[in-house]
Amino acid sequence: MAGFLLRAVRTMIRTILPMMNQTQEDREDPMRRHGTRYDGRARASMVLGALVAVLLVLTGCASIPTSGPVGTSAPEAAGQSDFDYAFDPPGPTEDASPQQIIEGFLRAGIAPQDDYSVAREYLAAELSREWRAADQTTVYASEPNIVENVEKGSYTVEVSETSSIDEYGLLTRKEKQTTKSVDFELTKEDGQWRLSKVPNGTMMEEGSFAIVFSAYPLYFYDSTNTYAVADYRWFATRQGLSATVTAALLAGPAPYLRNAVGSAFPEGSELARASVPVESKRATVDLNEATFTDATELQRQLMQQQIQLTLSQIQNVNTVTMTVAQRAVSLGSVAEGFTKAIVDASVPNTQIAIANKSLVFYQGNGVVRVGGVQDISAYKPRDPAMSPADNRFAFLNGKRTQLFTVDESGVAHEATSGQNLLRPSIDVHGWTWTVGNDGRTRVRATPSDTKKDGPSRQVNAGWMSNADVTSLRVSPDGARALVIAKIKGKTGVYITGIIRDSEGVPRGFTDPLELDASVPAEQGVWNSSNSVVVMKPSKTKAVQAEEISLDGTTKELEPLLGMTNISAGPGDQRTVYAETPDGVYSQVFSTWKKREGKASQLAYPG
Repeated sequence: MAGFLLRAVRTMIRTILPMMNQTQEDREDPMRRHGTRYDGRARASMVLGALVAVLLVLTGCASIPTSGPVGTSAPEAAGQSDFDYAFDPPGPTEDASPQQIIEGFLRAGIAPQDDYSVAREYLAAELSREWRAADQTTVYASEPNIVENVEKGSYTVEVSETSSIDEYGLLTRKEKQTTKSVDFELTKEDGQWRLSKVPNGTMMEEGSFAIVFSAYPLYFYDSTNTYAVADYRWFATRQGLSATVTAALLAGPAPYLRNAVGSAFPEGSELARASVPVESKRATVDLNEATFTDATELQRQLMQQQIQLTLSQIQNVNTVTMTVAQRAVSLGSVAEGFTKAIVDASVPNTQIAIANKSLVFYQGNGVVRVGGVQDISAYKPRDPAMSPADNRFAFLNGKRTQLFTVDESGVAHEATSGQNLLRPSIDVHGWTWTVGNDGRTRVRATPSDTKKDGPSRQVNAGWMSNADVTSLRVSPDGARALVIAKIKGKTGVYITGIIRDSEGVPRGFTDPLELDASVPAEQGVWNSSNSVVVMKPSKTKAVQAEEISLDGTTKELEPLLGMTNISAGPGDQRTVYAETPDGVYSQVFSTWKKREGKASQLAYPG
């Protein structure tokens, strides 16, 4: 609940702060900059004051050292800045003690504007020039402990670290809070204490991090350049954000996506200058010559599309121009092989299910038997799957020892066998996936055309080899998999990249990204290209499912008594369905509504 309120307050602050800085002309003309008429600064200030009070409670800002007031400053004029609000902590006071200097420096870490200019005021002159604030961010849970050491001017700051961000915006969460100790040294300059030794980077409390930092998607391509796959990174909203995001994009995908997605930008691509100027919502990205040395027309167009998709997520960027030596890069006419990348892949709205030992389509309240499919009742079918791309299906037998695929002519073929096979998942490239748990995890993938591409084959399970996997579902773009697994007694929700060879054959998985689930998880499905829904089924207990987005946001669904299955699918207006021993339910707004259609084990395509 606090997370929801925090996001709401944050949004409202971003809305109100610009109003406080409007000119009289802006306030009188509702069609100007903000598109909203408002009754002046006084009223906005009153509302903002209340919101900041709520914010302090929710974020624990009071746990930040408080030797002086922390305010907010209005943003720069539109087009001059990448951010829309900022905290405005005070600089050092005259004759401040060493502890006050350290406290003030830590507090100033929440103000990234002007390259952390306020924080630099607490540093000695030489260090102020050399300190690299964006190298890393340490996020901690409670008030720092500042310890004075024996040596004069030497202090140690101890924090309970919960996560960290590197210079490319990659967030690493700590499995459990750990104490991090950081040494600070101070010296006197012109009779005033200043910090002469601090590590590069900033430190901030969890709640402040949620306000100052935002998740931004960098886009990379799947193995066919058909889909744009989002790689979420965390950056402070400040001037220079466009350059920071571009540098991260050029550096390549996060480890959990490396070798699973690709970039149109070759190794060695760099910004030719440290800034990406934005004027009239157009970002100009000046790149080094090595970026384009061997680039084909198709590759240049893929570069343009990739960087356009990425930078357009920043609020003041609509279009992007690539330049080399400050001259526009020629893109030419549409190259052969270029297609507009699919950003938010969707699946058909019809689900597959089981009724009377047959495959059926389920949509709304309607149940229709899948026509043209041979009689499969002898197999006692369960856990069906449907291709998102064509008219093919898969299912397990009643004992979960055989996986069958159904080709487009309606004939069922045994694809593989094993023990305790998991519900199959059919990806957009036609591969049908399952996992066997017979003492060792065995991941199996079957191509759509076994005559051409060979039979089912085992995929190197990698990090899953000794895990107890309870769910594996391939993403709509085919580049990632949602995996729920118990490793060394701990159940986790993971996103892992799927490594394919040049022919598109799956060969293995990347080391995963673990998501933070606040509910027990055993089963999971993709709800969009960048979010999943997880839950742990129970026939007798109230079960709460949770939607987890890759940008770090979460949403808990209303509990449902006896939930045994959940079905969700990427796309506009894709209703979430759940099952209990009592029947099928669908989510209507925030409640569950009983459906009349009689079927079980529903699943959207994928």
